[in-house]
Amino acid sequence: MLSKQPIVIEVTRGAIVESSHNVVASVVNEAGHPLHSWGNTQFVTFPRSAIKMLQAIPLVESGAAEHFQLDDRMIALACASHRGEKEHLAVLHEWAEKVKIPESMYVCAPHLPYNEASAHDFIRRNLKPTVFCNNCAGKHSGIITTCMHLHEDPHGYENPEHPAQKRLRKVLSEATKFDHAKAIHGIDGCGIPTYAMPLQNIAHGMATFIDSKLTGARKTAVDRIIKAVTTNPFFISGSGEFATAVIEKTQGRAIVKGGAEGVMAGFIPAKKVAFALKCSDGAGRATQLATVQLLVQLGGMTIDEAKALSQFSQPKVTNWKGDVVGQLRIAKPQ
Repeated sequence: MLSKQPIVIEVTRGAIVESSHNVVASVVNEAGHPLHSWGNTQFVTFPRSAIKMLQAIPLVESGAAEHFQLDDRMIALACASHRGEKEHLAVLHEWAEKVKIPESMYVCAPHLPYNEASAHDFIRRNLKPTVFCNNCAGKHSGIITTCMHLHEDPHGYENPEHPAQKRLRKVLSEATKFDHAKAIHGIDGCGIPTYAMPLQNIAHGMATFIDSKLTGARKTAVDRIIKAVTTNPFFISGSGEFATAVIEKTQGRAIVKGGAEGVMAGFIPAKKVAFALKCSDGAGRATQLATVQLLVQLGGMTIDEAKALSQFSQPKVTNWKGDVVGQLRIAKPQ
């Protein structure tokens, strides 16, 4: 199905549609050729954290992960937007100690854990957040580790002309078939460049993980990343979070990763399809609902599995008492 109309997510309150969100979606095969689309898939956007699995490729492909004997939890964290739960922080500390990365080397700023219970624990104990609390700390650990393995000075790794950023642009250009040397870039929330590209190219990039023609070091890296993510979904996000819940519930049959401002990307290995979605107004709640429906349609998730993820597949609007006062739903085509 190729539709010029986006997926419309309605938000109701009582009997009234109070607001709506437009979600653009692109589904491609292993060669990156379009299979399904909704809306303008040439829409240019920043993928943000949705492509962290692609950004983790140099860590494995360079031999850095093997050299420093990183385990699958660490590889998963390199792909993660973690929520700052104690297990996340413990493994990040273990990683930094193993590679001997000083906290001062990280350019991502500290913030309170995104997990509410963890944040309350920090506040209750009067603890000061560290760089490891940053939800992108795993990605930064991966970039620094790769630099150290390749005997590069990691300092300034956030600068576009640093070898680390040139390496990332090369991998992203190869995967997405979009020249990142010419791409418009901005600065992500964690301090490193993020590159704008058409949504369809983001989907094309995720097809790297289902490409049966891959060989050599790239194939080895992709396989290791998939194994790490599917066996350690908790480290991709955290308790009760969308990406973790989808990977856990489908036992790795569907792999998804979200990014800020309503971006989602992923793939279904057995079906040889990859996809990317973007909510035009940045609402992640709408992208999550659209992603669940897309996964069911593509055969990456059963209806029963979707029902078990009701907080995402059938999200409710509640008041402060917890009473249900509305819902999110996919609008019927006109």
